[in-house]
Amino acid sequence: MVFAAGVLAWFSQSGPLVALLAATVLVGVLLVARPEVGALVAVALIFSNAIVIAIKSMGAPGAVSYLLPLLLLLTIGHRIFAQREPLVLPRAAVWVVAFFVAQMLGAVSSRDPQRSVATLQTFAIEGLLLFVLITNAVRGYRAIRLVAIVLIVVAAALATLTLVQEAAGLGGNMGGFATKSRAVIGRDSAGGGAARHAGPIGEQNRWAQSLAMLLPIAGALALSDRSRGTRMTARVSFVLIAAGVVTTYSRGAVVGLVLMCLLAVLAGWIRARTALLAAAAVAVLIGTFAPVFAGRATTVVTSRSSVGSANTSGTSTDGSFANRTTEANAAISVFLHHPLVGVGTGLFPTYFQDEARKQGADRIVGVDREAHNLYLGLAAETGVVGLITFAGVAVTIIRPLAATRRRNRGRRDDVAGLATGFALAFVTYLTTGLFLHFAYIRYFWLLAALAAAMGMARDPEVTE
Repeated sequence: MVFAAGVLAWFSQSGPLVALLAATVLVGVLLVARPEVGALVAVALIFSNAIVIAIKSMGAPGAVSYLLPLLLLLTIGHRIFAQREPLVLPRAAVWVVAFFVAQMLGAVSSRDPQRSVATLQTFAIEGLLLFVLITNAVRGYRAIRLVAIVLIVVAAALATLTLVQEAAGLGGNMGGFATKSRAVIGRDSAGGGAARHAGPIGEQNRWAQSLAMLLPIAGALALSDRSRGTRMTARVSFVLIAAGVVTTYSRGAVVGLVLMCLLAVLAGWIRARTALLAAAAVAVLIGTFAPVFAGRATTVVTSRSSVGSANTSGTSTDGSFANRTTEANAAISVFLHHPLVGVGTGLFPTYFQDEARKQGADRIVGVDREAHNLYLGLAAETGVVGLITFAGVAVTIIRPLAATRRRNRGRRDDVAGLATGFALAFVTYLTTGLFLHFAYIRYFWLLAALAAAMGMARDPEVTE
C-alpha cells in the first residue's frame, strides 16, 4: 500500500514528463518507418510550444531543445539521400538573409551591442535557421497539405483545452498548455471578471495572433480540400480556433482579421457578399454567446474616439490606447533620429523612457515598453534598411502564392484554395502586427517558411 501510494505521488508530479518521454519513444519508432513524419512532429511541437513547456514546467533537460532541428534534419536527410532531392532555397531566402544583415548592421553600431547581438542570435536560430530547415523538410503540395492539417488540429486541440478550462471553471494551466493572463476583463467590485486566456505561449495577444493566422488555412481546407474527412475536420477546427481567439479578448486580433478580409475583398480573393454574410453571422454568434468579448471589441471605436477628444471634452481615455499612442510616438521619434539602420534590434525599450518623458507621459515612465507595432518597432530598431528587407520577405512570399492560386483555379481548386489560405494567413500576421511588435518570432517564421514552401510546390499532380 505504501509502495502504491509512493508510485501515485511520483506519477502525479512526473506524469506529464513520463508521457512526453513515452510519446518521444513512439515517435522515434514511427520515424524509422516514415522519416518524413519528422517534419509533421516538429511543426506540431513548434506551434504547441511543447519543448519550451517541457523544459520550464516539466523538468526536462535543456538538451530536449535539440529535438526540433534533429527531426527536421532527419526528414531533410531522407529527402536528399533516399529520394535524391537537392537542397532548395525559395526566393524569399535571399531577403531573409538580407533582413538578418540589416539587423546585424544595427546591432554592431548600437550603444549596447551585447544586448542587441543576443536578440540577433535568437533570430539566427528561430528565424533564419528555422526558415531554411522548414522549406527543405516540407516540400510539395502533399507534404504542405499534411502540415496544414496538423497545424489546425493542434491549434483546435489547444483551443479546446482552454474552452474546457473555461466551461468547467478549472484552475491551473493544464500542464502549461492553457495558461491564463493576469489581465481580467470586466472586473467588478467583488473581484470577478473574465480571465484572458493565453494558451501555451503565456501571452494573450500573441496567442490570439497565432490562432487568428490559422483561420484562413482552416477555412481553405474546409471549403476546397478534396477529402470529405479533411473538410469536416477543418470546419470543426475553424470553429474551435475562432472560439479560442474569443477567449483571449484580443481587440487587435479582431481588427487584424477584419483588415485581412477587407484586403482579400479588394484583391478579389473573397466575394464582398460572402464577406458581409460571414461578418454578420460572426457578429450574431459573438453577440449571443460571448457578449463580454463583443463589448470589448466595440471599444476599438469608442476608445479611439476618446483619445481624440480627451483634451477638449475631458472624456476618459482607454489606458491601452493612450499607452500605445505614447509608444508609437516614441518609436517614430527614435526612427527619425536613427533612420538608416536603427538603434539595434531589441534596444527600443532602452530608448523609450527618454521619449516618454519628452511626451510628459508620467503614467508609464519608469517602465521599459515595446513599440507594440511591428512596423514602427522595426523602423526604430532596424531603420529603413530593415523595413525594406522585411518588405522584400513579404513580397517574395505572397507573389508566388498568388501565382499558384491563379495557375490552379478551375483546375485544382484544392491547391488554389490552400495557396489562398497561406497567403491570407501571412496577411493576417501583417495586419495584427499593427498592434504587436516583432516577438515570439518562431511563429512568424514557421508560417513564412510554410507559405514559401507552398509557393514553390511543383508536384506532378499540381502542374500537369
